[in-house]
Amino acid sequence: MTRLFFALILIITAFVQITVFPVVNVLGIGPNLILVLVLVWSGLRGAPEGLLWVFPLGLLLDVLTLDPLGSNGLALVPVALIGGLARRRLFHSGLIIPLVAVVGATLAHHVVTLLVSLLAGTSYPFLASVRLGILTALLNVMVVPPMYLFVLLMERMGVGRAARA
Repeated sequence: MTRLFFALILIITAFVQITVFPVVNVLGIGPNLILVLVLVWSGLRGAPEGLLWVFPLGLLLDVLTLDPLGSNGLALVPVALIGGLARRRLFHSGLIIPLVAVVGATLAHHVVTLLVSLLAGTSYPFLASVRLGILTALLNVMVVPPMYLFVLLMERMGVGRAARA
């Protein structure tokens, strides 16, 4: 039940992030909600659980964004691993560790995305890419608390207990 609910949330978030955010975003840059959800989920349930979502979610994002097949999934692997390193006990120590983890995960995601684009023959100016990664990390930091609370509420309401039983 939990995985089905989380899958639905991921699909809706992916569609909103890819289709709605670019239209309504005044700044031209926004937080990566998918990255934050994978990070928080991995932090609460472990890296193997986060890695479970990387492949199907990456394929969905590749299809929606027309990116090279596998590129988004590959970029989400370090996010799930960093979330797994933070694991539950660190996430329950407050929001400092998740905020630091999201900065590291965003920068790792950005580096993998840049490497994939370089290998695919698409290159971007290095300084502009670094600035974009830092700005995205800062925006992701602002999104962590509500996403973190949402996943915790989902677990406390019993949605998370069915998967463990």
